Amino acid sequence: MKVSIVIPTHNRLEKLRETVEKLRLQDFPNDDYEIIVVDDGSNPPVVFEKDFTVSPNVKIVRLEGEERSVARNKGTREAQGELIIFIDDDIFTNSDFIEKHWQAHQDFSDLLAIGEILLPEDTQDTPFGRFRQRLEKDGIPRKRGLVDEKNFCAAGNASIKRDLFLQLNGFDTTLTSAEDQDFALRHTAQGGQIAFLPEASVIHQDKALDIRGYCQRNEWGSRLMLPFYELYPDLSPNVERERINGLAKWGKEPLLNSFRKAIKTLLSSKVSVNILFKIASTLEKTKPDSSALDKVYRLLLGAHIFRGYRAAMKEKDNLKIGN
Repeated sequence: MKVSIVIPTHNRLEKLRETVEKLRLQDFPNDDYEIIVVDDGSNPPVVFEKDFTVSPNVKIVRLEGEERSVARNKGTREAQGELIIFIDDDIFTNSDFIEKHWQAHQDFSDLLAIGEILLPEDTQDTPFGRFRQRLEKDGIPRKRGLVDEKNFCAAGNASIKRDLFLQLNGFDTTLTSAEDQDFALRHTAQGGQIAFLPEASVIHQDKALDIRGYCQRNEWGSRLMLPFYELYPDLSPNVERERINGLAKWGKEPLLNSFRKAIKTLLSSKVSVNILFKIASTLEKTKPDSSALDKVYRLLLGAHIFRGYRAAMKEKDNLKIGN
């Protein structure tokens, strides 16, 4: 078996069905790949109406709410393929998707390959959709090849040789966010390479297609990233996150930094956020491509990331007091 595709899932059966159907229409030889769905506590459990026991085989592995790092690790241990491709359960692939990942591992050694993740084309019809696509492409390489960024990884579209993944002990199961960045850092620390594959692009069919949903997701993600921040406090993006989202240190940091944090505290209040949402709604109707709308989107996103970060710090302090 050449390739195993591992898909963690939880309560998204409709999207999962479409994801699996796309993967079963690959140009890659059917007998050379398998699909492993790791059902992490879905209610009801994942069951496919079709018989997927013929090639390419679809196998369902059941867990009981172990989180995605455990799910991906379990799927990899169950896999028979030489190469593991990780995707999410709301990803649509092209027919050459597996071939592009497979070819990359013939071109490079000790590789962690990261494919491009795009939003659906019709998302670009909305002001927020255009904003989000620009935002998520920021910092992404423009062409195929090796990248220098040591934490460059998105587990929604990534591949690595199974033996190498197991040597690195897989994803850190103590992390519920940024576990893919942690894995990339451990991979590169041992001399591994990371490559970007724009040709292995996928469409992400997620639900955060307006500014409210996207802000809620980023607030949630920011709150869950605290263990990653603490694991890598000197990583430059984490240093920057602490600089702009941490507690104000009046007299112990540049005065401007303290003022910015104070302003962020005000902007992240319920009243301020509601006002900004109303402004965004008005601008979406009247000036959908304006720089003003872009600025309001960024203020809202920054306020919610700030909220998540501060909530995580508060939870940490409460635990210390409780102990």
